[in-house]
Amino acid sequence: MEGLALYDLEGVLGPAVMEFVDDHVRSLLTWDILVFFHRNAEAVLDLEGLASRLGRRTEELGPEIDALCEGHILAKAGGLIRYKPTPDMRETVARFVDSCQDRGRRLALIALVLHKINPVAGS
Repeated sequence: MEGLALYDLEGVLGPAVMEFVDDHVRSLLTWDILVFFHRNAEAVLDLEGLASRLGRRTEELGPEIDALCEGHILAKAGGLIRYKPTPDMRETVARFVDSCQDRGRRLALIALVLHKINPVAGS
């Protein structure tokens, strides 16, 4: 058995989380950034501070931060990054992070994100 097909994931994750992942979660690094800011909603960090907190290099964070700013989830001003989603987006991010807590849904999310990163031909 090849695992869950993408259409089966919607039943596990729900349409709002599926759409959020499709629109905003570019990679597992994006996932880490979202979870960090959701759990530390008042944090205001520069790129180096965030890289240190996540155990990542600043160069790899830049494109992900820019994409999340374009998606109106993060805001960047004066070199500082903060969590600034709309109330509806904050609720959707909360649903995404809650989904990460459940093993079955976390595995479905990982499958979905990995499929986005490296889609298999013919699937």
